[in-house]
Amino acid sequence: MFRDNPLKRKLAAGSKPVGCWVFMAGGDATELIARIGFDALIIDHEHIWASPSSLIGHMRAAQGTETTCLVRVPSQDPVYIKRVLDAGIEGIVVPTVETAEEARAIVSACRYRPDGGTRGVGYPETRAADWGLAELDYARRYRERLLIAVIVETREGAANIEAIAAVEGIDIVIPGAGDLLADLIPSFDALPALGTYAHPELDRLMTHMEGAIKRSGKWLCGVARNAAGTKALFEKGYDMATATADTWLIMDAARRTLADLSRPSR
Repeated sequence: MFRDNPLKRKLAAGSKPVGCWVFMAGGDATELIARIGFDALIIDHEHIWASPSSLIGHMRAAQGTETTCLVRVPSQDPVYIKRVLDAGIEGIVVPTVETAEEARAIVSACRYRPDGGTRGVGYPETRAADWGLAELDYARRYRERLLIAVIVETREGAANIEAIAAVEGIDIVIPGAGDLLADLIPSFDALPALGTYAHPELDRLMTHMEGAIKRSGKWLCGVARNAAGTKALFEKGYDMATATADTWLIMDAARRTLADLSRPSR
């Protein structure tokens, strides 16, 4: 429901918040992870079959905590963005942004026409405005409470990183190493063969993007796989990082348990 954004407040205070990806359906794991103490959950709608109605279940599971919920939308589709915003999401993450024009269109999809946007004015009937109970408050404060993040994960995006990061209304920029590496290698068959993100051109472009984002004044967020990777990102100057995911937590714990029992995992 409509509330101040704890994650935005923590980022402004420089407290290095830590997030967790949510790939599984249903709110039970979300409720548990939120109560454990992660600062943010990024609920995936890009690669996982999901809908705004299932998104509400995740948000309800976390709403009794200080954990902020964001959703990675499937694309830059303004209709999908409008639906998740009307559902009451506290932040959106948009993948594969390659130009400043695309970044400006994303901001426009999040704002109403008096504020330079194109979003339909239907908030009095939506969960985002507490079904109309927060109608006046929502209209006044929706921009300051919403977080807008973009993932830059192609060579074209890396080439345009300064212009993307300069777009007013974008709060967080995430350099995406996985897709950027796929954009650099000559054949997709080489991607699993690498088994790592060790690639000189990837390192150069990631360093270039990290520097440009920091100089822009926007918050720099990274994706890690574990606590060690998260600490390494913070040491490089990242403002926020995702340390794990619900599926990774289950997989890692299950493998560790079998290993402790001297039984091989599949």
